[in-house]
Amino acid sequence: MAVMIPAECDLTRRPVSEQIVFEAIKNNVSDEWTVFHSFDYLSRDLEYKLWDGEIDFLLYHPGYGILILEVKGGTISYREGQWFQEERPIDPVEQAKRNKYAVRKLLEDKLFKTIPLKFAHAVCFPSCSKQNFWPPEAQDIVVTKELLPHIERFSRQLLECTHLPENITGSISRTEIMNVLSPVFEYGTKLSERMEIENKQFFLLTEQQCVVLEVLEQFRRLQICGCAGSGKTIMAIKKAVRLAAQNKRVLLLCFNQLLAKKLKKAVKDHPLIEAAAFFDYCIELLKIPEEQIAQFSTDPRLYSKVLPEMLRTYLERTWLYYDAVIVDEGQDFTPQAWAVISLLPESDGHFYIFYDPDQNIYTKELQLPDFGLPPVILNRNCRNTKKIFEAVQPLQSTPGVIWENSPQGSEVRILRGDCRKNLQSELERLVNYEKISLNNVVILGAHSLKNTSIGENPQIGKFHIVSTPQVSAPNEVRYFTYMKYKGCESGIVILLDVDEEDPRWKSRCGMYTAMSRAVHDLIILHK
Repeated sequence: MAVMIPAECDLTRRPVSEQIVFEAIKNNVSDEWTVFHSFDYLSRDLEYKLWDGEIDFLLYHPGYGILILEVKGGTISYREGQWFQEERPIDPVEQAKRNKYAVRKLLEDKLFKTIPLKFAHAVCFPSCSKQNFWPPEAQDIVVTKELLPHIERFSRQLLECTHLPENITGSISRTEIMNVLSPVFEYGTKLSERMEIENKQFFLLTEQQCVVLEVLEQFRRLQICGCAGSGKTIMAIKKAVRLAAQNKRVLLLCFNQLLAKKLKKAVKDHPLIEAAAFFDYCIELLKIPEEQIAQFSTDPRLYSKVLPEMLRTYLERTWLYYDAVIVDEGQDFTPQAWAVISLLPESDGHFYIFYDPDQNIYTKELQLPDFGLPPVILNRNCRNTKKIFEAVQPLQSTPGVIWENSPQGSEVRILRGDCRKNLQSELERLVNYEKISLNNVVILGAHSLKNTSIGENPQIGKFHIVSTPQVSAPNEVRYFTYMKYKGCESGIVILLDVDEEDPRWKSRCGMYTAMSRAVHDLIILHK
């Protein structure tokens, strides 16, 4: 599957023709290719005046080169030297050719050298059938709907036939190319603009990390131990999807309800995958009345003993197995829970456990099922900026590393004093100056909302603090305990009421878990 930037096609903004081509490229091009969709750039003409350009698809392969693909949907015709789209004059070949030269110039200007890569251009008419003859300018560079399933072969052959000028020598790395193409979207230094760029970089780094999935093909049962931000959840989802594609029934489990919601959304189009928080899974499967659950609402035995035992009893008298069981955030489960979860996979089925021992904030001792093999270790962070990683790393029990291409990010902000006042000030700065949407902000604490400095008055200036998964008004900001938010992430994280005397903040695992939820910006408000 090609590495697509962005990862999904915006169905609300892009025409159907581009949606069709996006899916064809995504599903029929290997991961050796990086494909930019709706690639915006600024260029200068011969008079050195700026003009905007947009490329429908830019396909890049380190070995073959760069192909610019211009897409035109609907009815396409050509007569008397003029192209028409639904009777509207167009010039798709010239447009693709111009974009090709603009990208080459962009790379040359940024890297201060000639680019030893082949550059080609093509046009795609996804609604048209193959023709025996095209105008001379379009000969051999037209992709029709019959060719879309073979778009990788078409692109490779076109680039192989493209001439590389003899005076261009040397080599260029993929890193050099990506360092230019990814930051092309940067038009300022605001955090909101930086986040857009960094998200694309994190996506690429996570895709590289997912090569570990090939290891899972060799083993039916395996533990995967990874630091925070190493892509464990994404790998768990991808592995579940791969197994479902093989017609296997998959159970994808976690502990936290917020993470379960994320997993469900990710696999909603795969009916063979059942995603759930383990204890919600038990309650729904066993059809336990709410009043019975309410008896144990404040009793930790509900999670550590009661529900696991009830599920064990159920399984002893009911045939229920899955072809594969995948558990994310495995460090959250007690030995009693593992004893019953281990009964769910078929005897020769797949069983994978993703976990991080440094986020073990629920159980006194980590006891995972023994598969007779050492765990696969993921120690490379691909979610946090370098500045956040540097702040989090001392809290890890095992050394971690970060990708060289990870974004630098800004320094972790540490403020002391009146937490309500500092919280209001930071929210105003993020919204008014950094132009951040509050959907990208989460406040994390160690206690319930009423037991923080927010207390019974959730109104902080013009902002309203809520403890709900989604905001429903423009100035609402979400608050969770870091325990409830485990396994989740947010662009900007504000830690509230951090207190070295509070056992929940004093805990190394707790502080590590809370800080590592931040992707782009971390703000710590000390009492």
